[in-house]
Amino acid sequence: MIAISRTGTKTFRYCVVNTHSNRQVRQRLSGFETGQGGALTCSVGSTFQIFPVRNQMFVLSSSVVFIGMPAEDHCCVFDCSNRRSKRPDISFHVLPADPDTRAKWIQAVKREHFVVSANTVVCSEHFTPESFYPTVSVHQPGAKKPCRRVKKGAVPSLFSFRPPPPTPRLSRAERLAVGAARAAELEAQKQLPKPGVSAVEFKLQGELRTKKSKVKELEAEVESLKAEVTHLRSQLFRYANICDNEEEMEFLTGLNNGAWKSLWSYLQVRPGAILSEKSAAREQEGRKIARGSGRVSILSQEDQLLLTLMRLRLGRLQEELAYSFGVSESAVSSILKMWISFLYLRLSMMPIWPEWDDVAKSMPQSFKQSFPDTFIILDATELRCEIPSSLSLQSQLYSSYKSHTTVKGLVGIAPNGTFTFISQLFTGCISDKQLVVESGIIPLLDSVPPGKRVMADRGFAIQDLLVKPGLILNIPPFKGSRAFMPKEDVVKTQKIASVRIHVERAIGRVKSRFHIFDKDIPLVQFASISQVWTICCLLSNLSGPLIVE
Repeated sequence: MIAISRTGTKTFRYCVVNTHSNRQVRQRLSGFETGQGGALTCSVGSTFQIFPVRNQMFVLSSSVVFIGMPAEDHCCVFDCSNRRSKRPDISFHVLPADPDTRAKWIQAVKREHFVVSANTVVCSEHFTPESFYPTVSVHQPGAKKPCRRVKKGAVPSLFSFRPPPPTPRLSRAERLAVGAARAAELEAQKQLPKPGVSAVEFKLQGELRTKKSKVKELEAEVESLKAEVTHLRSQLFRYANICDNEEEMEFLTGLNNGAWKSLWSYLQVRPGAILSEKSAAREQEGRKIARGSGRVSILSQEDQLLLTLMRLRLGRLQEELAYSFGVSESAVSSILKMWISFLYLRLSMMPIWPEWDDVAKSMPQSFKQSFPDTFIILDATELRCEIPSSLSLQSQLYSSYKSHTTVKGLVGIAPNGTFTFISQLFTGCISDKQLVVESGIIPLLDSVPPGKRVMADRGFAIQDLLVKPGLILNIPPFKGSRAFMPKEDVVKTQKIASVRIHVERAIGRVKSRFHIFDKDIPLVQFASISQVWTICCLLSNLSGPLIVE
């Protein structure tokens, strides 16, 4: 193909035919009518005669005939099929002569290996209306669209390119094969000694590369293990991880941050004062965690206290605490035993028995109006326990009130709801009066000024026990053999019940806050259950006032 542009007002494309070897062409040419011709100089520098004949053009020479047809301009934009013969209603525009604008046009058409010729055109459908100079011609539908001129600097911008077909993705086996081949090629290149390097030096270099690669792998593994250890430590229950979270602290221990700090300050724990030397020596030997591996670490004293309070507050099993704190079950057992004893020892030394002046200063308004001389409110509480196999022990623990085996204790609160007396726990069959006698509260009542009142329920018929201290028992009146109670007794019963309810609220707060009492107490915990009950009651005093006015 040889393109000769702009002969007259048309563009022609010419086929080169050798007239000496093509007899049929020579015969066809001899039969055409020729018109006036002109001279044209081609790119090779030869001069030919151009003869327009009908709808064709012939360029003749002594040995070659160029047969030309009028060129059909088609848009050069990728994926555009507009031609002048098919779309007379649009215009076609050659690329501008300005190099910068021409480069923008070439970039916009998105043709790979694009070579611009004199016939390269872009149709008007790729230009916005603002890209043309305005025209005053009126275009009739179906007629040839008037020639429009593109503004200087305008660039085609309207395209609808179809996405290229997706490249087929190699299968996993093919990708592995390609990667293995590349790795083998690189390894083979490394095995080849460089010029000027002896065999010994090359061998040493290979060993050095292997060692360096191994060192890098080990360093990466160490960093990964460090990150894993840091992550696992952050997931363990530690005081340092929760001390700043007020809500989580109160949920896990039943104490807010202020109560925790007050408790820790009162305990005055010295380093090494809790974990005995024998226990520490066993832990340092590195016994394995049950169902796991790794050396057992000794918890800090704050973490040991946190573990103990979580046992009381949430009632968690020792196995669960071992996993949560990352220690062995035997370590959890030792920590609980030592801390229960230590807390009971330290908290029992707390002077909770008040003086009358302190009771009067903190007395709520509800007591001042009805019972201003009340010193203490007594009540008994029972905790369910496992049924022993011994019939004798069953009869001692059986409570007719709960219809189950229980342990029973006496508590006393001040009018403001604070525990001021907590007895040991006894078997469930003990009566309320005998419980008062065995609890040891009578000697304490000798210090109360005479004339003050002790409030209790009907079951506490202990007036004879209060004669010596000179105190008055304030309990609801009995109906006795009367058909109905007098109005005065009914009013008195309602008044006593309205304030005596606070001792039941205090007991209920302990049982609802410390879930270790949710289940029946195992017989193996009988040795420490009284200590646990006393600790929980005293810790509830740190939870804020029970009666808020």
